[in-house]
Order: sequence, then C-alpha cells, then structure tokens
Amino acid sequence: TKAPMSPLLLLIAFLASADAAVVVERHVGISSAFSRPPAHPALDLTDPRLSRRGLLEDAAGDHSSQPEQVHLLPAGPGAMHVVWATRSALDDGTVVKYHKHVDGEDETAVKWAEATFTSTAYTAQICLAESQSVSATMGPRTPVRVEDLVALANTSTWAEPDAANYRVIKDADDVIPSGWWGPPWSKAICLAYNNPDAQYQSPIINVAHLTGLEGDAHYHYAIPGDTKTHRHFDAPPDSLEAGKEAHASTVFAVVGDTGQTEVTAAVFEHVAGMEDADVLLHTGDLSYADGFPPRWDTFGRLAEVVMDRLPSLFVAGNHDVSTNGLESQAYHTRYPSPHRSSGSASPEWWSFDVGLAHVIGFSSYASSKGPGAFDGADAPLTRWLEKDLKTVNRAITPWIIVVFHVPWYNSNHGHFKEAERARIALEKLLYEAGVDFVLNGHVHSYERSRAVYDYQPNECGISHLVVGDGGNYEGPYGGSWTEPQPTWSAFREGSFGAGRLELHNATHATWEWRRTTCVEATGTTEFGNRPWFAPTGDGGVNCKSSNDISAQAMEAVDRAVFVRDPIACPNRGVGSGPGPASSGAAPASSDSGEPDGDAGAGETAASATAAAVFLGIAWAVTLVALAYVYAQLRKERTGKGFVIMNDDIEL
Repeated sequence: TKAPMSPLLLLIAFLASADAAVVVERHVGISSAFSRPPAHPALDLTDPRLSRRGLLEDAAGDHSSQPEQVHLLPAGPGAMHVVWATRSALDDGTVVKYHKHVDGEDETAVKWAEATFTSTAYTAQICLAESQSVSATMGPRTPVRVEDLVALANTSTWAEPDAANYRVIKDADDVIPSGWWGPPWSKAICLAYNNPDAQYQSPIINVAHLTGLEGDAHYHYAIPGDTKTHRHFDAPPDSLEAGKEAHASTVFAVVGDTGQTEVTAAVFEHVAGMEDADVLLHTGDLSYADGFPPRWDTFGRLAEVVMDRLPSLFVAGNHDVSTNGLESQAYHTRYPSPHRSSGSASPEWWSFDVGLAHVIGFSSYASSKGPGAFDGADAPLTRWLEKDLKTVNRAITPWIIVVFHVPWYNSNHGHFKEAERARIALEKLLYEAGVDFVLNGHVHSYERSRAVYDYQPNECGISHLVVGDGGNYEGPYGGSWTEPQPTWSAFREGSFGAGRLELHNATHATWEWRRTTCVEATGTTEFGNRPWFAPTGDGGVNCKSSNDISAQAMEAVDRAVFVRDPIACPNRGVGSGPGPASSGAAPASSDSGEPDGDAGAGETAASATAAAVFLGIAWAVTLVALAYVYAQLRKERTGKGFVIMNDDIEL
C-alpha cells in the first residue's frame, strides 16, 4: 500500500530530483527543440514477440488451448475481466481460478475462487484501410506484405476457371488500384468477399469475470491450458469512504496510439517499469491493424508483457472503430469496457473509480450534439455524461479524469481543431463539474496545456494532456507546430513516449512525460524517396536515437505539479453525489455546488491550508533560484545538445 505524501515533502522531493533541470515560470511555454526520426517500421509478423510460433517454442504437446494475448480490464467495483485467446474452444466446465495472495503463505493450501467465462469468435474480410499499410514510409518492413495479398487474391491456383470467384492475379497492380494512393487517405480496399482466403478467422476470444476483489490486494490467477503455473496482478485501489483523513496515492500509466513497432515495445517496457502503477489508461488507437485483422493478434501478444498484470482501460480511436468500420468488431470483442457497472447503455462511454479518481472514458466518434441527419438516438453520450458527473462525490474521489481520443487543445497542424464541435458541446459541462485532467491521443506528439477554458488560460480550467505518441508506424508530428505557441500551451514535443500521473492525496498531483527513443535512419526505402529506420541498441532493448546524446533518453522530460483548491476554484468542490456504489443511479440533490456535511468542510479547510503552505514554499524557493533558472532557460533555448527538462508547477 502506497503511503500519502505531505505537500511539503512533495515540493522538496520535486525540486531536489536529481534530473530536474529547471522550474519554469507559469506563463512561459516551451517547444522542445528535440528532433526525432519521423517514423519506424512495423514489427515483422515473424518477430518472436508477435508470432504464435515464437510463443510456443518452449512448449510441448497440443497448443490449441494454450492462452495468449492475455489482458486485464476492470469490470466494475471489485470486479475484473480476464481476456485471452485460444486456437480452439475450451471444454465445458473449465474455469479461471484466482485467490488473494499473502506473502509467505503455502500456495498448495490456499482456497482458489473460480470464475466461469464466455467465448466468442468472428470472421472479418481482409482489407487495407490505410495506404500506410503498404506505403513507402515504412520502408521494406511493412505491416502487410504485398506479396501475401497477391497470393491470397490469386484464386486461379485452386478455383475452377468457370467459377464466379476465379481470378488471375499476377502482381500488386491487380490488387491495389493506382488511384488508391492519393487522397482521401482513409479509404478501404478489400479482397473479394467471395474468395474464402480473403476471410480472416479470429481465435476464440474468452472473457472471464472475476468478482469479490479487494482493492490494492495482490492476486494470483490461473487460466485453463496455461503453461505458466499462475499469473498475478494488483487489484485497483478502492475509493475510500467520505471522512477519511488520509488517502493512499493513486498512480496511472498513460499511453496512446501505440501500434506495434520497436518503439511500441520500448513504450511498453517503460510502462512495465512503472511498478507502482495501479491502472493503465490508453487514449485510443491500439493495434493499427488498419483493415488487416491478424494485426489484432500480434498487438495482443506484444502488449501481454504489460497487460496480463496491469489492469487497463481503453477508449476508441479512429484506427479502432472509424476506419470504414473495419476494426470496430475486433476492438469491442477483445477490449470490453466497464460500461454496465456505470449505468451506460454503450461500451463507447463508461466510468470507473480508481482510488482517488473518478475516471470517465468516451469515444470521440460518438455524437455529442444531436440528432444528426441519420442518427438513431439523440446524443445519448451527452445525456449519460451529465448524469454520471452528478454521481461524483469529491469526498470519495476528489479528482476527475476524462479520457477520449481526439484532443480539444492541440497546437499541432496535425488534426488541428478536428474535435471543435465536441469541445463546444461538452467543454462547459466538464468545466462546471470541475474536471481536473483530460487525456487524449490522436496527435502523434506530446503536449501539455495549462489549466484552460475556451482557449484562455484559466486557473480553474482543465489541464489537457495529449499523449498520442505510443510508437505507431505513422511517426510523430514533430515538424508541424503552429506558431506562435498558444498561451494555453505549456510544453510540446514531437516525439514518442509515455506518461505517469500520480494523485498523492486530495489536493496534490504530479505528472511526468517520459520520452522514448529507439531508432535511427539506416537507408532509403525501396522506392528511394524516403528514409527508413531501424532499431538501435540490442534489437531495440537498449535503444537511443543517434541525435539524442543525453543520459535521459528514456527519462522524464516534462514534469508538472498540480494543486487542487476548491476555495480558489469552487467548481473543484462540485460533487456530492452518491459515489461509486450507486454509479448510474439518480444523484443526491444539492443546489449549493459544495460537498455536503462535515467531511466536505474538512476537506475544503485542509485544501486551503495545504495550498497556502505550498504556495509560500514554492515562491520562496523560486526567488532564491531565479539566477539559476535564468541561466538554465538560456541554455535550453540554444538547443545545442541539451535535452529540455521542464518542471512546471500548476496552481
């Protein structure tokens, strides 16, 4: 169990961090001068980390029931989904076993609980939804090999000449029409539906439902047919009851737009190293299968190193559901959300309480203002969101985190103002509810906003964290920042990485963004018009880009401290609903906007004291260090081999 940290100790630790270079004035925005290679090839389908054959090299006997692609997803209070894939359906009566583990206990004597599971499978037409799948950007290692598509499409090798599905396919030009390479880029071409080789058969997707879990407890679990004697995970911490004086810290790992490249593997390595993380929040765009269904299997294998032990929550990105609708079935089948426990009618929007936080997730592609011309419902997301926010009790979950894919605040030309309609429809609702953080992906770069509302810095506004830099093959958007940098933008860098958000107590939180660099240019593509990149180090394990000469190639580059003060910002005190036990039910009435009872008053007083202490110490230290700060800022601006380390305090 993690112990809470006092505001004083938090500030001292923050300023004394060995690799903290500078505390930056609040009004100064930083555009990192770091330049990272623009893209990285997808891992080959034969890579041992992706191939089923590689997983089975050391196993003996029948492999049809051996689990793979194992991942954990919170399903509701005290409940967890265990999802895994098998080559064949499992026998009736088989179960997943699990038990709470206590150090020193005799494993042979413990009593295991049992969970039944449901199984399903699906078929999908093999398509290409993005030209990136076979385009020159990727160089000789592409997500889909054109020669494989040609072989599948050439039915003349087995079909009778008079058959309706007889086709003679000689080369790529017979499969991919020339006009497909131009805009619009997001369009699909598919192998013929009447070609049986053009249909992908998914593995059996099994979902077990574990219940009765205790928050923060350590569990062992065993899956039928597994070669591992047991797997393990820590259940997410429960939200504490109102009136508790101290809360243990809550830690989230944050990634987005992952794909499956060497950089993706390094990002997952980063996350695996966050041993104190309670839950992984994924901001969407998981596999980048882009119409080629086997890439969902390879992503599941690559991610298992993290996701079979760290519970993960996901929101849908465009590559998951909206690319001509090709990926929606795979995404929803493999990554169920906790929507039922949060009173939601759709897996596209959900909420879940983790320790100190009420976490809300929804799809950027769900209608936020309706009805549309052909909609079958009138913006049900918005109606549910209004209702869910009223259930929040700040004395139980003082922080509110909202996750969706497409950012509202993004100063990159890539996807600029793409979600403006949703921002106009929903920003006021989130602001008035006192939402603390919004986490996004989509833009392949990192950017942290100041507290902002309606494009103006606002101390009571929301801090937006864009983490769409998880390693995907399309590369980061490092060269397309808008100028000048907006006043609401605190830090931005066109690179790859992962984030870590720690809620220390009811009033203080810290955020880190950690850059990941793993490739360098090694030649040109087969078309000769673009460079392609290979992993550096030992197969991407000890990886560093050639232009990153720092000792912090995989360390925190941007940091910020956040102080939640309901006195200065009354909207942060809004929320006296019933809390997680009654999620989805009608909220308790409250017209004051302040927490009810003595617990809320105590929290407010504690917040004021903590904020005053923090502000006094912070400004004293800043004045003493002013000369040092100025010198460091000048050094940072030169861009001569220095990695920008930004430590920011948001008040």
